[in-house]
Amino acid sequence: MKLHFIRQAEAVDRSATFPDDCRYLSCRGRTRFRRVADTLKKCGIDPEIIISSPLVRAVQTAEIVAESIRFSGELIILPILGESFTLLHLREYLQGRGSVREVVIVGHEPDLGLVAGELLGLSPCTIKKGGVVSLKVKFHEPETVTQFLWMVTGGGKLITDHDMAVARLVGDKDQPTEG
Repeated sequence: MKLHFIRQAEAVDRSATFPDDCRYLSCRGRTRFRRVADTLKKCGIDPEIIISSPLVRAVQTAEIVAESIRFSGELIILPILGESFTLLHLREYLQGRGSVREVVIVGHEPDLGLVAGELLGLSPCTIKKGGVVSLKVKFHEPETVTQFLWMVTGGGKLITDHDMAVARLVGDKDQPTEG
């Protein structure tokens, strides 16, 4: 199955008086993410399911993807994506979905980077805001087989070279990664 891990696009800054759950995409975040969504459309993604964290900025990011690729299904809000999402949670969710072949997952760091990194054997890694990591995954017992497909940067640049993508994913660990 193909899994597209998408970190929510850039949101307005947090503040002491504005709850984190209510943060929405900034104008810059929306503009940049539309370029990412256009790249995903050109890559031909065709998910049967789009799941999103319930946080406003993630739902808005998922809606941009859905609109861009003309997704006709229902956007599914998965509360665990807004909390402490793990590979185990992903496996459990997908087991209940039958033979799904392609899924978009919109969430936050550090969780998405940890799950994608675990699948790629890279833990820890970081997906930048608005970035996408696309993988082909076969969940087998006792091990999972993962193939890197591509990465799209938060600016919409497509990266198909595995080593170049890995360098970006495991790059600068001193940058804040929350949200």
